[in-house]
Amino acid sequence: MIVMEHTVTARLRMKKRRAPIAPRHFSTGVRIIEQAISPHGTPVIGLHLHMAFGLLARSLARGSRFESIKPAAIGIPALLQAHPGLSQTELADLLGIERMTAGVQVERCIRRGLVRRVRSREDRRRYCLYITPRGAARLRRIAALIPKHEQFVFGGLTPFERGVLYRALRKLIDRSDQRRKPL
Repeated sequence: MIVMEHTVTARLRMKKRRAPIAPRHFSTGVRIIEQAISPHGTPVIGLHLHMAFGLLARSLARGSRFESIKPAAIGIPALLQAHPGLSQTELADLLGIERMTAGVQVERCIRRGLVRRVRSREDRRRYCLYITPRGAARLRRIAALIPKHEQFVFGGLTPFERGVLYRALRKLIDRSDQRRKPL
């Protein structure tokens, strides 16, 4: 009984010492993390980009009105619509992912009827990938949702700020081709 009272008292003291934090304020959490990893106050862009990606991922989570907007559900059919007959390796390179990961995503798209795989006539060892009519229809539905999702996620930014963010991200992505060495 005494031990239990001591534990309860210790917990109450600990609660009193902590600085008050508003419950479930994501931005507060990010600032606290940044202070811990950058004590000199240097901005940690990667942290903010990663946390912003988390927000984006949550907006696309199962059960949300935007759940159909997944990178594989968009990227693979869009690339195959623009370039029918790509191989899985070519697709992986264009998506910037490992071939094995691309294989898993292609299989998922095939099971959903979005993509079909056909053996190449020129090289029987190679398979070509094509978007199906169902995949094209789904791509059109997703494309119609994109403006609403962009407004949902980036509505707090001005058009100028959106443009700056877009150009900065494009620059990072464009430069990534020049630095394809492992870290």
